[in-house]
Amino acid sequence: MLRLIAPLLATSSLELFVCGFNVIPKTTHHVSRSSLFMSTSSFGAFPEEFNSNYNQDRDNSESTAEFASGYSTGQYNGHESAFPLPESTDITEARQLRWEREAMVQSKFVSDDEVYELRRKISDLRLRLMEARENLAEEGQQRRIRELEEQLFSLNTKDAEFMYAMSLELMENARQEGDFATAEKYGVQAAEARLCIPQLNMHGLWVGKYGDHGFEMINVTYAGDTLIATKVTGDQNVPKGEVSFTVDLSPHIHSDKGMLSLEPIELNGKAARQWGKKFLPRYQGRGQVAAEGFTNAKWLEGQLILVGRFFSFAWVPIGHQVFFGRPSSDLTLKMLREQQEDELKRDQVSVMREAAYNMMEETYWIEKEDSYQDGWE
Repeated sequence: MLRLIAPLLATSSLELFVCGFNVIPKTTHHVSRSSLFMSTSSFGAFPEEFNSNYNQDRDNSESTAEFASGYSTGQYNGHESAFPLPESTDITEARQLRWEREAMVQSKFVSDDEVYELRRKISDLRLRLMEARENLAEEGQQRRIRELEEQLFSLNTKDAEFMYAMSLELMENARQEGDFATAEKYGVQAAEARLCIPQLNMHGLWVGKYGDHGFEMINVTYAGDTLIATKVTGDQNVPKGEVSFTVDLSPHIHSDKGMLSLEPIELNGKAARQWGKKFLPRYQGRGQVAAEGFTNAKWLEGQLILVGRFFSFAWVPIGHQVFFGRPSSDLTLKMLREQQEDELKRDQVSVMREAAYNMMEETYWIEKEDSYQDGWE
């Protein structure tokens, strides 16, 4: 990686690379009105809906524990987002090599709370570098400036989000210059960094409780760096197949806040111990709402909040927040089966309603015809 970044020393992007992202406020973050329902106390305990019985309105015979097991962190066996494999399953050489490569890539970057500590250091070094440049005339300042730049260079290479943004920019510059070989190298570097950015690796199925509608399933995909959550099971307002929310996670290297468009939520001591992290990253998005029958659909301001292996999305103007977790295979099949059954029931009701309407219409005309006949007699 350092070999690919070395050309930065001769480019106009050096200043950006040295400065890095500056996203951590110097004071403790206080939740604003736009986050009125996302205060640190909201994360002091595991969301209640994840511990409730999914079938409480359908089949009370199934226990809460059975449903909660679908979200057990133990099934991940210490690997983020990994799916547990049966002991009898043979791991192919290709898969083992892929795991080893991913582990090697991840070891290059810091993660979780270490990211924010890293950026605090970068912010501090950046201020010291600016001061050194302002006092350039003083003796020894040139050497001090070089040392600070080298330190910032080293620290920035450990920030996956910054490396992703910088690699994309350098890749595009190389393409414009017609240097496609170099562009390809930067493309590989960007892909590696992207693998270490949690919010860009949330593909797949998630389950959350949509208020009175109950538990629903979404499928997370990406269009470039835009997260798209599509409903796999839906409700009367926003049915399956429609987009529930989107989040633009594109890096903006020229912004002081980088990829993060919002300050992270800083948890208190108790909540931090429970969740195993002090900072909860959050990103601006848009959530869809609609009236019954998917009428008057519109998009509202939203926020995506990462909470360890879980996440939540908040529809800010209406104060609605949904926590999502990975479903077990059994829960996935169960929800899909119930969705299909509900659709069949609705279809049957529609058929019966249409038949009843036809019968009523036929009765009307029969009675009308009889009345005419009575008039002629």
